[in-house]
Amino acid sequence: MKNKTKLILLLSILGITFYCLFVQPELLGVRISKSLNFPLGSLISWLGIVAYTLLLHLFIKLPTKSILLKVDKMLRYFHIGLALFWLPMSYFISGNLAFAFQNKPIAFKIWIGYTLVILLFPLILLLLKLFNRAEK
Repeated sequence: MKNKTKLILLLSILGITFYCLFVQPELLGVRISKSLNFPLGSLISWLGIVAYTLLLHLFIKLPTKSILLKVDKMLRYFHIGLALFWLPMSYFISGNLAFAFQNKPIAFKIWIGYTLVILLFPLILLLLKLFNRAEK
């Protein structure tokens, strides 16, 4: 798949995610499965997080030094893995697919931390890129 196609696809997914989050948040509560208590918002959030992660990796270029290249590739795979496992990990932490943390403040803090790591991880990659530029 060409980068332009990837870019359009990822931006479309992010656009739909932001639309659902900010314009029509009532869509987030629609149940995909009533027996599993699986709301559409969980799926939309997960797709948005994965799209955000992949989009940033599409824009952040790899460093040219071989040692930094290996570290950067490993960090990228780790970051993509964290994003891909966000939905299963959220289920594991909360105990349900609606991510309702009733009377579980510690589990909620762990979930917030896990989500923030995914969202803020690109800063590490950008710092690595800046470090690579400083060495030149």
